[in-house]
Amino acid sequence: MLSIIYFYLLYYFLHFSLYGIFKKAGKNPIHVFIPFLQDATWLEIIGKNKLKAFWGLIPYVNFLFALTWVTDTLNCFGKTSFLHHTFASLFGFISFSYIGFVDKNAKYLGPLYADKNFKHKRNMAREWGDAIVFAVIAATFVRMFTLEAYKIPTTSMEGSLLAGDFLFVSKFNYGARIPQTPIAFPFAHHTMPLGLGKAYSTLIQLPYKRLPGFEKVTKGDVVVFNYPGDAVEHPERPIDKRENYVKRCVGTPGDTLQIINRQLFINNEKQAHYTNMQFLYSVVLKQKLNRPLIDELGLLWFYDFAINYADGYGNPIAPLNQIEEDFDNYISQSDSVLIFLTDNQIELMKQKNLIQTIAEFKQEQPIQFLEDIFIAPSQLGWTVDNFGPLVIPKKDMTIDLTAENFVKYYSTIKYFEKHSIEVNNNRQFIIDGKLATQFTFTQDYYFMMGDNRHNSADSRFWGFVPEDHIVGKPLFVWLSMNNFEQIPKSIKWNRMFKSVTNLSK
Repeated sequence: MLSIIYFYLLYYFLHFSLYGIFKKAGKNPIHVFIPFLQDATWLEIIGKNKLKAFWGLIPYVNFLFALTWVTDTLNCFGKTSFLHHTFASLFGFISFSYIGFVDKNAKYLGPLYADKNFKHKRNMAREWGDAIVFAVIAATFVRMFTLEAYKIPTTSMEGSLLAGDFLFVSKFNYGARIPQTPIAFPFAHHTMPLGLGKAYSTLIQLPYKRLPGFEKVTKGDVVVFNYPGDAVEHPERPIDKRENYVKRCVGTPGDTLQIINRQLFINNEKQAHYTNMQFLYSVVLKQKLNRPLIDELGLLWFYDFAINYADGYGNPIAPLNQIEEDFDNYISQSDSVLIFLTDNQIELMKQKNLIQTIAEFKQEQPIQFLEDIFIAPSQLGWTVDNFGPLVIPKKDMTIDLTAENFVKYYSTIKYFEKHSIEVNNNRQFIIDGKLATQFTFTQDYYFMMGDNRHNSADSRFWGFVPEDHIVGKPLFVWLSMNNFEQIPKSIKWNRMFKSVTNLSK
C-alpha cells in the first residue's frame, strides 16, 4: 500500500511542474491534478492527438510517453537549443517549473511550434544529436523501469537455464525500484567498459522505494537479484550496483527451511523436484561415453567441463580445440565418473543399460564460504545436503537473541538491517550499543537456490536475499549461445524465445 501511495505522489509531483506551463498556455492549471485530463490538456498544448492521454493511465508506460512530449513542450515556449532539450529530457520537472514559474520571458508560442510545420532550422548534426540523446534516455528509462537484458554466465541454474542464455528481465512484475544510484553511465552496471573504473557516482543516494508491482515473489519463481555477498566482497558498491545473480526462490518470508539428505523441506513439507533439477552422482558405466551418446542423452557434461576454461563471465580463455581434446581424453580414461544428472537422465541411462552402479555423491563438509556474510553453516555444521532448520526472516518478525539465533542472523542484522551487533563478556547481546534480548526485522527476506544443486553458490553459502535486493523476474530467453562453439553452430535455436516459466518447470 505504501508503494502505491509513493508512486502516485511521485506521479503528481512530476505533473505539478506543469502547473505554470498550463497557466501560460491559457489552460486551466487545475487539470494537472486530474488523471487523464492532465495528459489530454498537455497534448492539446503541444498539438498532439488528445486520445493518446489514455497511455497516461498505465503505470510505467505513462513515463515513457511523457518523455516523448518533453521536447515538444519546450519548442512551444521557444526553448529549442540542444542544451535545453538534453537537460529537460533528464530533468523535465525542473525545466517545466523554471519556464512556468521563474522565466518571465518565456511565452507560449502555440502548438505549431511542436508539429511538422515547425520552422526552426536544425542541421544534420543537431538532428542526429537530438535523436541519440532521446534514444539513450528512452533506452535507459526502459532498462531502469521495465525490461533489462541479462546474460547467465555460470551453470548454477543448469539444466533449467544454461550458461550463455540471454534473458529479458521484467522490472514491473515485482515493481521497479526507484534508482538508488541515479547518476550512472548509460547501459553499464557497476564497471565501465574496458575496465575504465566505476560506472556510477555516489554523489546522490536515494532511499529504497519500489513502484507497485503485479505480483509478489513466490516459491518456485526464478528471480534476478543483487548479490548480497557484495556487502562484504565489494562494500563500496550501492545495493543497485551489486552483481546481478539469477536463482530460484525456494523459501519466502516466514518459511522454515530444511534440507535432509538432499531433499528440501519447507514448513516440514517435502518439495517436489523440478524437471531439470540436477544433482551430482558417482557413476560406474558399462561402457565409456562418447560425444554423440552424450548429446543423445541430453547431458551438459562438455559445458560443465569447459566452464573450467572460462573467465567469470563464461567466456573461454583457452582455444576450443584444446578444450575438446582435453574433454575427449577425460571421458575416455575411466568408466567411473562424477556427473551432474537429472532424474529423467538417470532413467534414460538405465533404459539404455549404460549404468553398472550409481550413487549419490556425498558432500559432508560444512559450508565455509564468506563466513562474515553467513556464519551459520560453518558454526552449526550445515552442509550442502543437510542444512537447517532455518526460519527465513519476515518484516515485523521478532526473534529472541539466543546464541543460536545470533549465529543464524548476525550478518542479516549487521549488513541488511544496518545495526551493529555483538556479544559482551557476560554473553549478553548488544545492538547499537544497548543491551537487547530481542530483535525485529524491518523487511522481508528470501532464500534462493540454483537448480544445479551441487554446483551453485546460493543462499546456503551467503544467506538470505533482502527484499531491497530483488531486481526482477526473467520472462524469456531471447538468445542462447554456447560460448565454446563458433557461430552459427554455437546458437541454440531450440531455446530461442522460450519462456523461463516453461524452461524451469
